[in-house]
Parts: sequence; structure tokens; C-alpha cells
Amino acid sequence: MRLILLVLLLFFNCVEAQNKLTVNDTGQTGTVVKIIDGDTFDLLTKEKKTIRVRMNGIDCPERKQDFYKVSKNALADYIFKKEIRLLITGRDRNKRTIAIVYYNGININLAMIRNGYAWHYKKYSADTTFAEAEKKARARKKGLWQMNNPVPPWEFRAG
Repeated sequence: MRLILLVLLLFFNCVEAQNKLTVNDTGQTGTVVKIIDGDTFDLLTKEKKTIRVRMNGIDCPERKQDFYKVSKNALADYIFKKEIRLLITGRDRNKRTIAIVYYNGININLAMIRNGYAWHYKKYSADTTFAEAEKKARARKKGLWQMNNPVPPWEFRAG
């Protein structure tokens, strides 16, 4: 019984840690100086180095796709000219930093999905919280889910 309680406690702590970043967590901080699109931006670090960041686990409409500007503007509203913290998860083939983005303790990647500004990018993320957030946004017809047949960006790029 104690083992089950311990496992449950560890599980819920891991889920909560993903959604909120505590003061003791380490990660890159800086100010967002440019929004490229709904899932990519430039961060100026305190050392005056600019880092191109691709948000982990999400994918947003491409430039010539419906909802592109809405998604890009939503990301700008969340983080442009604000000091944020990155929980870096890796680098992509374009040498961009891949990260979970936090502003005031809020997981911005998750917020983009919850509010219908992004798809959960299942090809690169098995995050169940992201999957559930997308499912709820679809059911509530939030953001891009208001469209009749939204085309995922990875399909748009392939075409």
C-alpha cells in the first residue's frame, strides 16, 4: 500500500512539474524580442545572446495557412517583450533550441494548445497533458477548431 501511494505521489508531482516551473528549476531565461510564428521566437539572454526557440510538443499553422496570424498574435500576446524561462528539451535539425516555455509559472506551450492556437505535435511528443488539452479544445471548438476542417501544419508542409 505504501509503495502504491509513493508511486502515485511521484506521478502527480511529475505531472505538476511539467505544468508549472518552480523557482529551483534551472533553465535559460531571457526576454522575447521577436515572434517568428506561433511556435517559434527569438530570445535575448541576459548575456546578450540571441537564441532561436522552437516550442516543444506543439505545431502551429504555417504562413500561408488559415489561422496563421491568429496563432502568431496569440503567442505574441503571451510572451513578446516579456521575460520568460525555458525548460530546454533539445535541439532540432535546424539547430533551434527546443523548449517548454514558461511565463509567470504558466506553461505557454500548453496554453497554446488549450486555447486552440496549436496542435499537439504527436510525432515529437507523447505528452498526455498536451493530448488531453487538444481533445478538450476540439470539443469546445476553441480557436482553430472553429474551422470546418483545419489542416494540420505537417500535412500542409507535406503538400
